[in-house]
Amino acid sequence: MTARFFRDSNKTEPRASARADIRGGMATRVNQRPCITPGHFPVLHAACSDTHNAHDPERPRGLKPAARNAEAGNALGLFQRAAGTLSICSCAILFAAASASLAQQPPSGATDATDILVLKAATLYVGDGRRIEDGMIVIRDGLIVDVGAAMATPAGARVIEIEDGSITPGLIDANAAVESEDLVAPLPRGPRAVLHGLFHPGHSEDASPGCCGSSCPRAIRHVEGTKCSACGFPDAQPSGLAVGTRMSVSTAEASSEVIPEMRVIDSVNLRSRDFDRLLRGGVTTVYTSPSSAAVIGAQGAIVRTGGAFGDRIVRETYAVKAAMGVDPSRRGRGNSMPSRRSVTFHTRRPGTRMGVAWVFRKALHDTKRGLAGLEVYGADAPGEASREVLARVLAGEVPLRIQARAQHDILAAIRLTEEFGLSFTLEEGTDAYRCIDELKAAGTPVVFGPIYVTPVGWRGLSGEVRNARVHTLRALIDAGIETALSAQELRDEDGLARQAMYAIRFGVSLDDALAAVTVVPARLLGIDDVVGTLEVGKRADLVMWSGEPFDAVSAPRVVLIGGEVVVDTRDG
Repeated sequence: MTARFFRDSNKTEPRASARADIRGGMATRVNQRPCITPGHFPVLHAACSDTHNAHDPERPRGLKPAARNAEAGNALGLFQRAAGTLSICSCAILFAAASASLAQQPPSGATDATDILVLKAATLYVGDGRRIEDGMIVIRDGLIVDVGAAMATPAGARVIEIEDGSITPGLIDANAAVESEDLVAPLPRGPRAVLHGLFHPGHSEDASPGCCGSSCPRAIRHVEGTKCSACGFPDAQPSGLAVGTRMSVSTAEASSEVIPEMRVIDSVNLRSRDFDRLLRGGVTTVYTSPSSAAVIGAQGAIVRTGGAFGDRIVRETYAVKAAMGVDPSRRGRGNSMPSRRSVTFHTRRPGTRMGVAWVFRKALHDTKRGLAGLEVYGADAPGEASREVLARVLAGEVPLRIQARAQHDILAAIRLTEEFGLSFTLEEGTDAYRCIDELKAAGTPVVFGPIYVTPVGWRGLSGEVRNARVHTLRALIDAGIETALSAQELRDEDGLARQAMYAIRFGVSLDDALAAVTVVPARLLGIDDVVGTLEVGKRADLVMWSGEPFDAVSAPRVVLIGGEVVVDTRDG
């Protein structure tokens, strides 16, 4: 199935009905008269500009005006000698044409029906639990101007209708791992690739640092018959982030464990094909999350996945991401555990959960010391730029998000934030169902996901997902914890729409699943006044489905961002 990406355009051209009438005999005299300002009489200006053009391809070269008029058979050429009369007649004709054109234009403030787009479907899902049967949405200037059932279609409006389909708000992923570069593994090249292909046919040279596509950081130490503590070799070897992608890329700067002054938006390629994949899945807005390779990472960004390029970035910076667990000591290029022989800049600290908690605590402690005017010292002290951002986190001006999977890492995050009087949003939360009471008491929202039976990527290597459960989202929603659903790096058949389908399959209602990928993430990102529901005044970021949303045989057919059609697969 191939998606067509295009932009609809129904802009009307200025009328120039008098253009043909002023050619020929009277052109000579008109050329001697100044044109009227285009702002006053656009038709007259077009006419005069046309006759002023000395390089008009329709104008025969080398002919005098009289000869040209005779050749054209224009009777007005007979009156060339009556200059005064000709001027009056010319002006009269031109002003009459201009007046007729202006009379045909709508009055000031009126709306041209061709600028209106109407969407129709069997069911509209507002996003907050409401449904409208036989629904219609009217869009003008990129905004929703009317929503209702069986309304009259404005005359002349463009109409897109899917009779047996449905319409929902555009999906929002509040924790998307967007590719900062195209992670689709390239074909191997060079002598090394040839040798690799000879000895390991079927595997990409770029697949991993280990043998035969193994993504385990300890693959070089694998011994047949001995189980690897990192990946479970030979029984289990987790795959990469997604089909055809590489695991070695990280968006975290490796020069420090505390980098909140850095911005993910500076590394995100808005023209990446990853955004095309998201669009095809109905995802219109994402929070581009930093990776979990730093204890206190960079600031994420909120971007639209399509539409006008200059309108793609919603917020350049939003929220600082921290990470608990093993990821800060294992993820990213150059990460390696200290050895007995040498320690280089490739060696990242910390190497244990105690070390991760210490780096987090010390960074905030040093920030408070700096705010109090006390000396900040130590080789591991965060820099001034880092402390400036952390000071805003402590003041509640910059949101804090913490990735934690295992129960004890979630509880550590709650304990550390309470120590500094902070609130945070929990990311991923594999064991969140085991911390329901603590999360409710702390008032901590959750961006949960993805839902899986077999973990992939770094989570599969972490050893933190042994207690993963497919009913966790239902448990969080039933407990009244504000929860959004995320697919993170997964796309296509495991993307955000499929994550919502899995949630429904495992006990979440359709309305709650839809809210978890629309209005709830919009609220968590602070953009619910603009997107997230089908309401008048909000941006027309919408998805038209072939059937019920998230149904196993239903798929996005038309995707709109800002009222502009960016995906249309109705013709296959």
